[in-house]
Amino acid sequence: MPKRITDDPHPFQALEESAYQAFREWPVWLVLRERELDAHLTTGRAATAAGAGSAPEQPGGDTPLDQGGQ
Repeated sequence: MPKRITDDPHPFQALEESAYQAFREWPVWLVLRERELDAHLTTGRAATAAGAGSAPEQPGGDTPLDQGGQ
């Protein structure tokens, strides 16, 4: 006879709830991440423009993120 779970009749219910919450929060996460990246890129450009850019330059030029996604 197969074993039955009596505590939770729908084992995927918690997973479905988590997936739904992640789906609902995705646009908010994207906006927050975009702000974080913009702040990071802005401080990097300010340091380079001020001549305090002691970090070595990456070969190959700007990355797509540095170019503003263009």
